[in-house]
Amino acid sequence: MFKNIKSVSLMLALVLSLTAAVFGQEQTGEIQGTVSDPQGSVIPNASVTIVGSSIGFRRTVAANANGYFVIRQIPPGNYKVTVGETGGFGAQTKDVQVVLGTTTTANFAMQVAGSTAIVNVTDDLGTPVDTAESKIQTSVGAAKIELLPKGNSMQSLIKTAPGARGDSKSGGYTVDGASGSENVFVIDGQEVTNFRTGTLNGNNDIPTGLIQEVQIKSSGFEAEFGGATGGVINVVTKGGGNQWNGSFGMQFQTPKLNGATRPTLQRFTSGSGAAYTQTVEYFTGTKAGGSDFFPSATFSGPIVKDKIWFLGSYSPQIYTADVTTTFWNNAPAATRVQTRDPENYKNTNTYEYGFGRIDAAPMDSLRLSATYLWNPQVIDGVIPFGTNTFGSSPASVNFGGSIGTLSGQELYARQGGRVNSNNVTAQANWTPTSNINVTGRFSRGFLNEKGSSYFVPSGTRYICYAGDVTNPDACPQGSTDPANSNTLFDVSVRTNFEGDITYFFNAGGRHELKGGYQRFRVKNDVDSGYVGPGRIDTWYNGTTIQDLGAPSSVTPGAIGSGRLIRYGAFGTGQNTNQSIYVQDKFQISKRFTLNMGVRFEKEDLPSFNSFAPPINFGWGDKIAPRLGFAFDMFGDGSTKIFGSYGKFLDRLKFELPRGSFGGNFYRIDFFEIFPGDGPTRTAYTTAKILGNFNDAAGGACPTNGFIGSGLSRCQFDYRIASNDPNGTLFDGKVDPNMKPFSQNEFTVGFERQLNANYVFRSRYTHKQVVNAVEDAGIRNNEGSEAYIIGNPGSGLHLEVLNQLGYDKAATPERKYDGVEFAVERRLADNYYFNVNYTYSRLFGNYSGLASSDENGRTSPGVNRFFDLPFLGFTATGQKDNGRLATDRPHVFNAYGSYIVDWGNTSNSTELSVFQTIQSGQPQTTTVAYITTVIFTERGDLGRTEMLTQTDFSATHKYKFGRDNRFTMALDLNILNLWDEQNVTSFATSLSAVTMSPATFGLNEVDGSNAFVNGQLLQQINTYLAGTPTVLNRKDASYGKPNGYQGARSVRFGFRFIF
Repeated sequence: MFKNIKSVSLMLALVLSLTAAVFGQEQTGEIQGTVSDPQGSVIPNASVTIVGSSIGFRRTVAANANGYFVIRQIPPGNYKVTVGETGGFGAQTKDVQVVLGTTTTANFAMQVAGSTAIVNVTDDLGTPVDTAESKIQTSVGAAKIELLPKGNSMQSLIKTAPGARGDSKSGGYTVDGASGSENVFVIDGQEVTNFRTGTLNGNNDIPTGLIQEVQIKSSGFEAEFGGATGGVINVVTKGGGNQWNGSFGMQFQTPKLNGATRPTLQRFTSGSGAAYTQTVEYFTGTKAGGSDFFPSATFSGPIVKDKIWFLGSYSPQIYTADVTTTFWNNAPAATRVQTRDPENYKNTNTYEYGFGRIDAAPMDSLRLSATYLWNPQVIDGVIPFGTNTFGSSPASVNFGGSIGTLSGQELYARQGGRVNSNNVTAQANWTPTSNINVTGRFSRGFLNEKGSSYFVPSGTRYICYAGDVTNPDACPQGSTDPANSNTLFDVSVRTNFEGDITYFFNAGGRHELKGGYQRFRVKNDVDSGYVGPGRIDTWYNGTTIQDLGAPSSVTPGAIGSGRLIRYGAFGTGQNTNQSIYVQDKFQISKRFTLNMGVRFEKEDLPSFNSFAPPINFGWGDKIAPRLGFAFDMFGDGSTKIFGSYGKFLDRLKFELPRGSFGGNFYRIDFFEIFPGDGPTRTAYTTAKILGNFNDAAGGACPTNGFIGSGLSRCQFDYRIASNDPNGTLFDGKVDPNMKPFSQNEFTVGFERQLNANYVFRSRYTHKQVVNAVEDAGIRNNEGSEAYIIGNPGSGLHLEVLNQLGYDKAATPERKYDGVEFAVERRLADNYYFNVNYTYSRLFGNYSGLASSDENGRTSPGVNRFFDLPFLGFTATGQKDNGRLATDRPHVFNAYGSYIVDWGNTSNSTELSVFQTIQSGQPQTTTVAYITTVIFTERGDLGRTEMLTQTDFSATHKYKFGRDNRFTMALDLNILNLWDEQNVTSFATSLSAVTMSPATFGLNEVDGSNAFVNGQLLQQINTYLAGTPTVLNRKDASYGKPNGYQGARSVRFGFRFIF
């Protein structure tokens, strides 16, 4: 423990020593105001001092000749602002809240000497109307965080922003219709977004107790913010002050108080030919055991009063699971029997959060800060099954040597992994004069994603989808071996340098001109997968290789088929993204402000093979202008209209180069099963299936015969490298004229302070994807997929399709239109609330970097949107554009809190509620034609039911000691209070088998053209209907609910605060 503390101390000391050299992202707010006498005449040169109430910060400035003052680069929090005695007028003090990225106005009307005024507004949890801003952002400070029903971590606060909500189909949190892979997450100026998926790892989803303020930027944000076509979630952590403060506590969560287990839709099959049957039913299991623990300890104070402050915190999140599994045969309830004695499995999943922060102000004009976050994830044991499993049994693995064979509980108890992670930031803020501010920042993040790497089997994994009806012991239907995908390492290192300078001057009005440079470097080194042992899936029920998607002919006498899957990621890649930006807040008059900016970026995307990086965007390729205005309608700071236009560009994620530039290996071999091949499934091995085939680039798939000396009839290569300079256009290429991913957006809005406590806000926003970067594919002569990396439906992709004779090509479309209305009451008289309503439309065929058509798949740039020429069309021959899967036209949110003071200063009870009511989401029929395709139109199955949820929290605080310095708090937090289980999805796949052009006697080009021209609609319906002896082509679970709202979650605990 001492060694860890010493290491952290040395790291922080090193970081502080570097801060003078380096800095960009928005981490502060500002206060402005005018000093006047009782008659309204300005008082020049008055001394204005700001002191942090609980934050180490102090600064003194002088008002100018017009009585105007501004104090910039202030960390968010509560402050006392004092205007000293001047010109016969007494001192006056105001308590003011500073919010990220916002200018708070604090005007002082002085009174005659001897009548010192103190104005207390610390109860204000909101912000006044900022009449100079045109961006859309929601800021949630520590006081409001305390009063919200919430989860344990920062992402649970995003829901407070209108237009933002969590959605598994979006791959995370959607902001104004964008997918979850299009947000940028920033903590203390350091971007912590996952380099590959564009989402937020649990390692960096820090506890809410560490947060001073979180800011959700939705639209119109400044040029210094890049890489986001969704939202920017900007977090500033708490720091120390001149007073010693601390808190110690523990929270708990137990399944006994949580909601009921949700039903699971199950489909059972048996027999073959005319005897084939399907049974669909729901099964509801019992609750799993295990409790979750959330201890926390935070201590802060001065190292040198008024000069150096610190905060230290340790707040791990410990999730435990205790599951007793009952094993059943893979059969419906009528014939279900228990196959073996139950087994018990345990798992502990710990997210460590050790955090330290030091702030220093060696002089009034210089502020330094540094943070260190130690945030590994430790997984001890795995849970292989739920409380009930069908057709499966515990595995046994022979590891050899002194370990020998491990089975069941003993095996799974030793499995797990560790995701090592840590982040370091250092920043400096220098204000040499009242007109100049210079900032600099350095940050470094380390992540090694080895979440499942202990005691991983090294042999072949077998999955039996349909059992051997003549010898059921040979392949028990539903049996699944433990995963054999092993990660030796998956290290990513992110190093950022940023710097900017802001100059304030008057020229035709007041200017706040800011320019900056940012340099982001990401390096990834990976070795993972199961290429050597492979995974073998088998079907013994008459399923043919054509049913699995292979175009090869079916051999008479085959009783089933199988496939060998091999997947892995290998190699090292590194890229650099640089940006230069300029922005100007130009206040032309007291009532009218222009916010203008432009961002230039230079970016390359790495190769993971020996070839040169194929994607290089120069300074002229990624130009993002931003323009906004704000108009104070009445000149009194109470009402504004505003608008903005912007172009926003994505920062490319590593999922694309790993998948398309040599980092991934992904091949599927298809083989047939015959009665004499062997009595058990293990008769099929990787070597026996491959034979002497050498994995030639592009695979091989003859109509008849075998690809080598093994059993494989056909091999698809799903990862043909698109950056091979020796490859042809039909092996995959990178479009040299590719345009970067971009989105245009336009917003207009209105904001009105109704009275001292109420604010009304509204806005209309239009956002539209202009260019998308994806792997747009074709099938080569061997049936493997080759990809053009570029802008689907245009450029090189369209040229290749035309050369090959394809009739149509889809282009990406995503349009979001939303109207919002919100009324907020600030905290006064012990209560506050926010009520907001959003009416929106999300339309197109492309959900963004995460795919809602694939249930939230987060593979930016390599999702299945345009992987084959007919994708983007339906079997009717029409484009598949329509309401996207995450579309919810009506979203109503209301949240607020009431504080019961019990008539004294010692006891108080805080009661808080968050209520959401949302439209259902569209459900769409799909079929498997090589891959999953939309059958006739989006939303043909209607929508799921309305989603409603009530969250509730209560905290009772008892203060004691001198000046009530000590507080004991008892907390209760309930998500989904009424345990509602609204349906969130249906089973939408009509087909139980995979069709291909060969199914209808067509080659690849003709099969694609027939589909996009509507010529296969009737043939597909006829084929799926089957015959009296072929009954396995339709999925009997189609159209039935298969997803439900999460169960009630109850968390409770205590805290001691001083």
